[in-house]
Amino acid sequence: MAEYKGIKGFKVQYLDQDPVPAVAAWGAGGVLGTARIELGAAGTQTAGLVFGGSVPGNTNVTEAYNGSTWSPVANLNSPIRANTGAGTQTAAISFSGYGATAQVGNTEEYDGSTWSVNNPLSNARNQVLGFGIQTATVCAGGTPPSTVTNVTEEYDGTNWTSGGTLTTARADGGGAGILTAGLVFGGYDQPGANQSVTEQYDGTSWTAGGSLNTAIKYNRGAGLQTSNVGLSIGGYTTAAVGTTEEYNGTSWSTVNSMSTARWRGGAGGNTSSAFYTTGDTGVSYSTATEEWNNYGEPNTFENVGQVWYNGTTKELKYTNETFSSSWATGGNLNTARFELGGAGTQTAGLAFGGYAPVTGSTEEYNGSSWTSSNSLNTAREAFGGQAGTQTAALAFGGSTTGSSPGNVGATEEYDGNSWATSPGSLNTARGRMGGAGIQTAALAFGGFVNPGSGATNQTEEYNGTSWAVSPATMNTTRRSFASCGIQTAALAFGGYQPSVPGYTAATEEYNGTSWTNSNSLNTARYALAGAGTQTAGLAFGGYDTAQTGATEEYDGTSWTSNPTSMSTARNELAGCGTKQAALGFGGYFPPAFTAATEEFTITGTAGIKTITVS
Repeated sequence: MAEYKGIKGFKVQYLDQDPVPAVAAWGAGGVLGTARIELGAAGTQTAGLVFGGSVPGNTNVTEAYNGSTWSPVANLNSPIRANTGAGTQTAAISFSGYGATAQVGNTEEYDGSTWSVNNPLSNARNQVLGFGIQTATVCAGGTPPSTVTNVTEEYDGTNWTSGGTLTTARADGGGAGILTAGLVFGGYDQPGANQSVTEQYDGTSWTAGGSLNTAIKYNRGAGLQTSNVGLSIGGYTTAAVGTTEEYNGTSWSTVNSMSTARWRGGAGGNTSSAFYTTGDTGVSYSTATEEWNNYGEPNTFENVGQVWYNGTTKELKYTNETFSSSWATGGNLNTARFELGGAGTQTAGLAFGGYAPVTGSTEEYNGSSWTSSNSLNTAREAFGGQAGTQTAALAFGGSTTGSSPGNVGATEEYDGNSWATSPGSLNTARGRMGGAGIQTAALAFGGFVNPGSGATNQTEEYNGTSWAVSPATMNTTRRSFASCGIQTAALAFGGYQPSVPGYTAATEEYNGTSWTNSNSLNTARYALAGAGTQTAGLAFGGYDTAQTGATEEYDGTSWTSNPTSMSTARNELAGCGTKQAALGFGGYFPPAFTAATEEFTITGTAGIKTITVS
């Protein structure tokens, strides 16, 4: 008879306690109620607190975390963004920020049940680097109007007084520690350049510490120990990153990254146990929380397939991975259409343009229903890809007639209420192209061009004002394909090749400089939709020999067919969101176009299971 070790490669171990996931790694936490950026945070992984921020637009919403679930608690007295937090869940402080019209010095204290207003900073500013406890807080750097500063102030629970001067003036970086043993790291300087500089504070003056391995801004810090140690989490280099670095008092070491790359979120805890929540992914504001655990030796670490007997609980256990996915019906669009544009997330989506016939109609989705908003200035169809969020979207290209002579290069920006025409048009008018990025850093590639029914492999980049042609061209010239990602990390897949002619399964990745071929879709098709990022993508719908609802998942290397298909098979639909939480809407389902909306969700985690006998 075969032994378990011979089948799985592991012996059945005898352990006094269950294995832990890893030496140091991020794991999934609870979902935050209000997605936002530039918020204050305090507390620990099992008793965290976040407050204020931009949704966009200032908010005073406060939420408390118990290690698994976020719950609303008493709100700040004043809505604010770009504020900083310190302290604990029951003794927190919010200081600095941007109020209704300008930087402020607001200070509020939280006692576990209510916020009270206290004496303001001497120097009004936002995006400061801070750390400490409620009665001994440090506020360093930040941005008064039109500049960054090196000013430090210390709070004693009542008043702010002047502290030591930072060597490097900066804003929007990380901070960790206490008043007499703290540090700041990263951020940006006056020209806006990313910083790697670390400075340590002893309660009187700043001294140089070891530099971060990666110069970064919009990163966040965690660390409540009494020595100069801490974590730098997430941030922005040339795009959102999940980079994590750990400081030992002298130097930084790069450790495991977060699963979701993002910047300007909220963080708390210490180097052994921390949390990071919400933040900007470059596509949308996230509600995801991730938890950092540094278990260290001499723990036994989990391996999938491992089996052991827990001598303490007298149970036979094993580790496995259990994930499930499904499409669920959402609220119908008010205007049924196909070849429309999409942006945003599953709970904050945006639909615009399309054919119903040709329309500029715009609708916003809140996770259950669509609401009409102001229309595009140029009614058009044959969009492609997605760029931006529900409150900061970008529409570009398309066709005003449904054929190549009607292709346009017009670009419009959406602010959550109305569309404004950008002075910058695409250099090559086209439709049915790929798109990726955010409103101020977008990418257009491939597509259907004038004249005739041909296609292009040209790539263009948008900087918020104008489009520039990239020297990088796609390896497969195509149109009517799907895409996702950001300007410096985009993904293109599927489509139609007029030169063949025929459908393609080809997949390509863009790194900001060049396109590289990757593994193909399992099902060649065109007029499909996509969602997610370059390393976690989703393909759904389209046309192969008929309309399909087939779904595939991409892990940064290869595609895997998901057994769950869309309820309504269709092509020429729009998509948005993430691989874990996507939205598909509109499209063509013979004999007419559809208003159907579907929501895709992946749930489940890796975990420990107990073997029972019955």
